[in-house]
Amino acid sequence: MTTKETYEYVLEHAAGLELATETLAGHTPNVRTVFFVYFPEESENTIYFTTARETNKVKEITANANVSFTTAPIEAGTVRVTGAKAKRVNDKKPEIFAALDKKCDSFKHLDQVARDDMNAYALTYSEAEVFSDGTEHLHF
Repeated sequence: MTTKETYEYVLEHAAGLELATETLAGHTPNVRTVFFVYFPEESENTIYFTTARETNKVKEITANANVSFTTAPIEAGTVRVTGAKAKRVNDKKPEIFAALDKKCDSFKHLDQVARDDMNAYALTYSEAEVFSDGTEHLHF
């Protein structure tokens, strides 16, 4: 596979990603696992995730929208991004929820009350590192 094909394959098939935000107390990274989806037909350099509104993660993103992430490893490789911009996109929640229901079995079990209490975020970036047979960079 080419670097771009590996990138797209990983973003379409990795179950989750490790999202790094900055704590409110200072310059300390805070990393969590989140489910995500990728819509390459809309944007090749944006991924989406949802999270409960009242979490520290939301407060940290509100204070500093610069985040980084690494996809959960799969056989094809891993994608890492530093300096992504997080933006709340609650208008896309129905589309994101539908895609997460198809991708992640455990997401299907969230009831409407839980879904109503979630925010949706887009992470957009200008560069990604793709780890497969070495490390390659994609620029968008």
